[in-house]
Amino acid sequence: MKQANFTSKSTMTEENDGYRFTFFCDLCDEGYSTRLISAENAKEAYELAKNEARQHFNRCYSCHRWVCDEHYNEDYLLCIKCAPHRHKPEG
Repeated sequence: MKQANFTSKSTMTEENDGYRFTFFCDLCDEGYSTRLISAENAKEAYELAKNEARQHFNRCYSCHRWVCDEHYNEDYLLCIKCAPHRHKPEG
């Protein structure tokens, strides 16, 4: 089974013998930056960074976007583009 890609947008910087990645929500571009990751190469560092960042994103079961909590409808396990939040009436 082919593994799903992670967020469609990310950046990498090399710092002090390590790598730092920032991954962005596919809907709002809100970013999450990883800790400094020491690895033999950028590919290995990317895999470690992806595993860390996944805790901060949700995958839509319909369109497969990776989105932040604000853009995820937990009731349906879908992004808000596929299942918009319905506001409950106050009162």
